[in-house]
Amino acid sequence: QVSFQVSGGKPIAVLRVKVEPQPHVVDQTFRFYHPELTFLKKTIRLPPWHTLPGAPVGMPGGEPEMFVRCSDPDIICETKNMGPGEPQDIFLKVAGGPSPQIKKFFVAIYMDAWLAAPVQIWQFYLHSLQRLDVSCMAGQLTRLSLLLRGTPALRRVRVFTSHPQELEVDPDGAFLLPANGIQDLYIGVRPRQAGNRFIYLNLVDVESHQLVSSWLLCLSCRQPLISKAFEISLPAGGGRGCNKRITYTNPYPSPRLYFLCTNRPDLLQFKEDSFEVAGGEVYTIGLRFAPSQSVGEEEILIHINDHEDKNEETFCVKVLY
Repeated sequence: QVSFQVSGGKPIAVLRVKVEPQPHVVDQTFRFYHPELTFLKKTIRLPPWHTLPGAPVGMPGGEPEMFVRCSDPDIICETKNMGPGEPQDIFLKVAGGPSPQIKKFFVAIYMDAWLAAPVQIWQFYLHSLQRLDVSCMAGQLTRLSLLLRGTPALRRVRVFTSHPQELEVDPDGAFLLPANGIQDLYIGVRPRQAGNRFIYLNLVDVESHQLVSSWLLCLSCRQPLISKAFEISLPAGGGRGCNKRITYTNPYPSPRLYFLCTNRPDLLQFKEDSFEVAGGEVYTIGLRFAPSQSVGEEEILIHINDHEDKNEETFCVKVLY
C-alpha cells in the first residue's frame, strides 16, 4: 500500500500495488563441478558492451561502466573497469557445501549506475562433489572402492558416470542401498589418454530420481613405456579396412594369458581381444584398421596386459593415411 500525503499528514491518495514477480529471462547458463566444502574462485570475461542486446547506441563519453549484482548476498561478486579499450572481468568467490549439494544463483549485469534494468542475466549452478585423487596409467585398469553410506530409508540406486567407456562400476545396474548401512562400490578406471582429467560419478535413486552422492575423480594419468614402434601406410578414402599382423613373444617360461586394448578403438580392432601363449613362444596378433576418409597420420597405442589387467608392454603404431 502506497500513501500520498500533504504537508499536514493528511492522505490525498492511497494506492494498492500488486506485485507479481516474473521468472528471469536467462541469457547464459554456467555449470561448475567443484570439490565439496571448498571455495570456487572464478573469473569470467564480460562480452564487449556494444554486443549486448539493449545496449545504448551513440553514448557520449565512449564506453559505459558495467555493474554486477548477485542474487545470493553470501557470494562475493564484483567487477572493475580497467579503462578504455580494456576487457572487463567478473570475479566470483562461492563457498561450496557438502556433497551432493547444488547451489543455484543468478548474476545480473547492468550498464546504468541506478541498476534499473539488467542487460544480461546469467544463471549459475555449483555442484559440490566428493573429491577422489587417482594415479593411473593409460591403457591399464586401476581398481579402487568407494564407501556408500545409506540414508534413513532403503533406496534403490544406480551409478552413472560421465565417461562410461573409461570407467566401469560394480554393481553395474540398479541395486539396493540399505538404510543407515555401509556398502562398497567397486570401480575400475582405464583412461585412454595420458594427462590430468576429471571424471564425474553420480549415485542416483532410480525411483525418485534424486541425487544421493556425487564424486569428482581427479585422474593423474601417465603414459606407459613404449617398447616397440611400427609405421604403416594405409590408403585414405577407401571404403574397406586393412588387415595387418604383428608378433609378440612371451618373455616368461610358463604359459601366460594376455589381454589387448587400444586408445583408438574407432580406428583399430583386434582379431581376438585376449590370447594365451606358451612360455617363450611367439604369438601373432591380428589387427584390423578401419578405413579413413581423410589424409593424415595417427599414433595408435596397443596395450598388452596380463591376467590382472596390468600393463606388460605397449606398442605404438604410426599410421600414415
